[in-house]
Amino acid sequence: MSDEFDNVKVKVYNVGKDFDYIKKYGMITKSTVIINEEKRLNDLSETNILNAVKEEVEKLNDYS
Repeated sequence: MSDEFDNVKVKVYNVGKDFDYIKKYGMITKSTVIINEEKRLNDLSETNILNAVKEEVEKLNDYS
């Protein structure tokens, strides 16, 4: 992606493989994306992920 997304942190947690998220986010029953430690996506289509990242970038730009 381009430089405009540098300040957005995205983490993909895979069910059955990753467990470090449980303390912070609780039990997750399917693969999930967490953006900036606040927005949670369960529908992992490319369009949904890109739109969510764009929303977070806009929020960051509004705070600047």
